[in-house]
Amino acid sequence: MSKKIRTIVQLDKKTINKIAAGEVVERPASVVKELIENSIDADATAITIIIKDYGLDEIRITDNGIGMTREDASLAWKSHTTSKLKKIEDLEDIVSLGFRGEALASIASVSMMEIITRTKNQKTGTIVRIKGGDLELIDESESAIGTTISIKNLFYNVPARKKFLKTKSTEIGHIIEIVTRYALIRPDIHFKLQHNNKMIVNSPKSSNPLDPFIAIFGIDDAKLMIPINYKQDDVSIDGFISRPELTKASRDFEIYYVNKRYVKSRIISDAIESAYSTLVMKHRYPVTLLSITIDSSKIDVNIHPTKREIRFDDVELISSIITDAITQTFTSQNLWRDAKILLKDSVQSSLQFDPIDGETILTSSTDDPVVPIEKIATTEDGQIKLISDSELIVKTQEGAIDTSVSYEKRVVKFTNGFWLRPLGQAMALYALCESSEGVAIVDIHAAHERIRYEELVRKYTDSKIDQQQLLQPISITLNPEQIAFIKSNLEQFREIGMNFELFGGNTFILRQIPVIMDLAQTEQDIKDLIDEIREEIPNIKNLNERIDLMLKKIACHSVVRGGDLITLNKIVTILINLTSCQKPFTCPHGRPTIIKISQKTLEKEFERIV
Repeated sequence: MSKKIRTIVQLDKKTINKIAAGEVVERPASVVKELIENSIDADATAITIIIKDYGLDEIRITDNGIGMTREDASLAWKSHTTSKLKKIEDLEDIVSLGFRGEALASIASVSMMEIITRTKNQKTGTIVRIKGGDLELIDESESAIGTTISIKNLFYNVPARKKFLKTKSTEIGHIIEIVTRYALIRPDIHFKLQHNNKMIVNSPKSSNPLDPFIAIFGIDDAKLMIPINYKQDDVSIDGFISRPELTKASRDFEIYYVNKRYVKSRIISDAIESAYSTLVMKHRYPVTLLSITIDSSKIDVNIHPTKREIRFDDVELISSIITDAITQTFTSQNLWRDAKILLKDSVQSSLQFDPIDGETILTSSTDDPVVPIEKIATTEDGQIKLISDSELIVKTQEGAIDTSVSYEKRVVKFTNGFWLRPLGQAMALYALCESSEGVAIVDIHAAHERIRYEELVRKYTDSKIDQQQLLQPISITLNPEQIAFIKSNLEQFREIGMNFELFGGNTFILRQIPVIMDLAQTEQDIKDLIDEIREEIPNIKNLNERIDLMLKKIACHSVVRGGDLITLNKIVTILINLTSCQKPFTCPHGRPTIIKISQKTLEKEFERIV
């Protein structure tokens, strides 16, 4: 039997609108997004969103915007009607938010919609009711100035769409995300969100751009946000970024807008995370609230019906601008971390005291004598320079060498007036210091690791990682997995200063290592380094990121370790070199280098003040 030949038919308007709705209306949150954007485009200063049964029963949004005339209200829900553009050229420069003439039509085709609206020039408002894309009523109605749109029984006529929705808690979560994201970027609008008669979000109108953040995320997180204001070429970036100690387990809190439009962009996220690289721990993400303003001709927001995706003309430029904006903001800030808790019982056990004639005095935990020195090397213009142990000197203003700097001058200066006066080592892990704000504890390994890492990165970038020939080459016997890893990464190891040669069988010979590594490396030291790199590198595809991981591991293996007793001179050297780092606040893995305890905190703990 021959198959019946299918004929091509013209789809009716209702079917077309249902198909279009699939692009615009994915879930209840999609409806909320489109209606909020319409309210913002209508110059509303108050928007109330009322949700019943996670948005499936009803979504009602009321605003105090300019409203619509009867004529506009009768057209607004129809396909291809819009106030946003008149001709094709307008599509490229569109700056309004709502979808261009399709949103209300798409929503109306899969729900029961009611529009009540009035302009300030009208005495009576207008009510319009649509069911599944068919007009049921248009009439006069009592109404405040503005617009209320009610969406009931969403997807009632497309049960397949309803079946693919996630759990109710997931759906309300998406709605909350949409409302909060617009509340954060528009402090000039009072946003309210109610679900089943319960207030979920209440972000009052405010002239302070951080107030919505406080209302939504709380004052504790807000205290750890830093204002950002940056302009380069025709791109400006404003808003807030988190200090490195405020991180989250996902990227959901990397919030950003382009020309006031909430978008998701891997390009922007990658640029943000690049700026935070080595400042936060692995698999932790910063909190950002960035408003990026750019010439509308340099972007395309029309690649997806919901405009949630965006395309940039110059990806590399926008990435570098975002990264530079955050990095330069950090440079101007004091990012040293405050201690979260001070435990009185643990303070005494971490310090070492020597009894002298019935008194106790703080001493260094090393056998070397504690000498009162502030040995900082400076350039002629007074700027601190990176120095080695052997160069640990300080010059007076006259240029002579001063070998007897008093306790009062034993100060290592950082930016923004922050300084440390090292006192000694505790627990063979930390340096105890007096600071400009109270006291501070330095993680010696983390600080030293930061110094070495930045030194390696600079030298690698300049193709100048210095190597040293081992007087006695290290013979390393490896298992098959380790051998395969070395063979597949020989070139990368050479680039970072480690020269492996296959000696035969399962043995490699290491003849050269980076200068910064200790010559007294053992076979086990090298095996440990190889295994640490081998464990993490398979998850990294980008070559530069793989090299970066290797540099971090080498830095970690070439510095002071926990348990090493070091002199006060060495502590001072490390602190001085830390002042020259671009990101001195954390080790390359994101752990803090210095924790501060303010004088006020100490006085409270010792009950000197209430």
